[in-house]
Amino acid sequence: MSTPSPEERSRSHRTRIYRKSNSGQFKTYSWGEENKVVNTSGRGTPITIMADSSILFTAARTNEATKMQSLLQSEKLDPYAKGNLGETILHIALLNNNLEVAEIIMDMVPSLINEPMDCDIYRGETALHIAILKHDIETVNKLLDRGADVHAQACGTCFMPGKESVCYYGEFPLSFAACVGNEEITKVLLKHNARLDAQDSFGNTVFHVLTLQPDKRNVCRMYDMIIGLVPEKTCQVVERLKNNDGFTPLKTAAHEGDITMFNYFVKRQKKVYWKMGTISYCIYDLTHIDSLTDQTSVLDIITSSRKPQVRKLLSVTPVKELLNEKWRSFGYKNFIVWMCCYIMYIVIFTTSSMYRPLEPMPPEKSDNMTIRKLKSLAASYVTNEDYLRLTGELITLVGAVIILFCEIPHLIKIGPRHYIGHISVGGPFSLLMVFYSILIFTVVVLRCIQCEAVDIPLSIALIIGWCNCIYFARGFRMLGQFSIMIQKIIFTDLLQWCTLVFICVIGFSSAFYVIFQTLDLTQYLYFENYPITMYTVVELMMGLIDLPVPSDVASPAIAYIVYSLYMILVYLLLLNILIAMMDDTYWRVAEEREDLWKIQIAATILLLERRLPQFLKSKSGISGRSLGFDDKKRYFGVEEISNDVASTTELGASRSAVCWNIVRKNIAKIAHLNDVEESTSL
Repeated sequence: MSTPSPEERSRSHRTRIYRKSNSGQFKTYSWGEENKVVNTSGRGTPITIMADSSILFTAARTNEATKMQSLLQSEKLDPYAKGNLGETILHIALLNNNLEVAEIIMDMVPSLINEPMDCDIYRGETALHIAILKHDIETVNKLLDRGADVHAQACGTCFMPGKESVCYYGEFPLSFAACVGNEEITKVLLKHNARLDAQDSFGNTVFHVLTLQPDKRNVCRMYDMIIGLVPEKTCQVVERLKNNDGFTPLKTAAHEGDITMFNYFVKRQKKVYWKMGTISYCIYDLTHIDSLTDQTSVLDIITSSRKPQVRKLLSVTPVKELLNEKWRSFGYKNFIVWMCCYIMYIVIFTTSSMYRPLEPMPPEKSDNMTIRKLKSLAASYVTNEDYLRLTGELITLVGAVIILFCEIPHLIKIGPRHYIGHISVGGPFSLLMVFYSILIFTVVVLRCIQCEAVDIPLSIALIIGWCNCIYFARGFRMLGQFSIMIQKIIFTDLLQWCTLVFICVIGFSSAFYVIFQTLDLTQYLYFENYPITMYTVVELMMGLIDLPVPSDVASPAIAYIVYSLYMILVYLLLLNILIAMMDDTYWRVAEEREDLWKIQIAATILLLERRLPQFLKSKSGISGRSLGFDDKKRYFGVEEISNDVASTTELGASRSAVCWNIVRKNIAKIAHLNDVEESTSL
């Protein structure tokens, strides 16, 4: 039998057939070879048990080109053998920069070019990915000329975001080349029809992945290069693509709190409408920034994020100017109306509760402490005053229904965990108002069934209703920052401290109760049962009373010892720890309370936009039609001054001031343009 040529041998390797025997094992049939048994390695992948293939890997690692050629011509070795990590001999050759051996392998076994690694760490990585990571443009060209797949996906844990991740380059070769900053390879891949709109397992395109890279200077350079190589419409389509989280590249930058990339994307969309010296009027596209038409806009992302760096975006143009415009145009006015309505509502609820219908309790049913009871429903609504109170009660009930109707959909949308813990979108106030509504419904039910315990949920509802007025402090700079401070202290320091104090109170209450349990409790009224003992211990902790024992009776010495230990541990130590914790929290929050307050204002604006009727909402910015741009978009105009103005002389500054007044008049005209083309002439 004649020796086959390398081309025939390569073709033979590609057409090798695997057949399953009765024993569940595979048999390999290849020309010129005896049948060899292979197994599935537990995954269904046939692995041929042949002569030791490690010499192939050794030759690939040591760059022995002649030996590799000889080995590949042999019939006893399988060129498709893989190492412990699922790598082939081509992977090994490229990883060791042995290009001569790699080229021989590509020529003799071309099917290995697109053969990926199959271990969990490097799954999907092909020879093209390795060549790109090594910046080897020559090998990349050779692989592409031999049919390398430009859309192969490297989806191993090494290339995915997570604990085992080394780098996240977006799976595709084009994303790899862009992220490593190699312009030549990127151009070559684009020439070989690598798709810009290809999305990886997370739905990210090459633009999304570039946004996530740390080297911002390199990212901006590669981004500019890519958009310069493809048509503008193609770039616009790709930039509108959303990943699995619903984010475009612009929104991804906002979600990460990346001010550099966010500024880059915004400035790419910026248009200079006119320029006069150092003053220019710039137009910003609001398509993905404004929340009026986009439920996952940049404003929504900023207000719902817990990352501190995301808050910094509130100071970036045009987000800052857009929020100021929204707050001035409709936010502040509607917020004041909302606050006044709520205060009137809670006053009506309080008045109705204070004048609830009561009647004297019969002497035979009185316990000398309770002398009044609620009237029956029939006797509660007789006089004009009763009907006036009924009006207030109905207003209270309708208000509770409205509150619940507004809050439940929001709770379902963002989930209980974010609903409870997110301070910027209401924090505890939203949860408290839901609880308030439930208490009002409970009061109505208990009132209808003539239950005497109605005063319990009613009193709690009054406390919650009035405490929720603190929510409206966010509309004012000073009060809003003070409200943030209170929330931070309550939900961080106070909760932790109360946990420790509760344990101490339980322990010392039990000790005091056991000590006085055998004594005459008529002499020790503060310790006559366990609940009263616990309340006494709390009073001792707050310093409201001294140890309540009679001075004319000898008390156990152990009581004084336990009391001394309690005062040292709780009154001196834990109370001072609480003060120190609150002081630390105050100064820590003081540095960011301005940003937190701005976040609350932004969240309030979005809340009003979601809940106000359409006729009360006002669109921000200027329509694209008025400016001669896209009719379907809205733009926001911002006055900008170049840095050159800082170096002007006093005379120049005064002249600029005169010019500035003229410019402001022109800007006012532009800002109030009607949506007709005739009115757009300057």
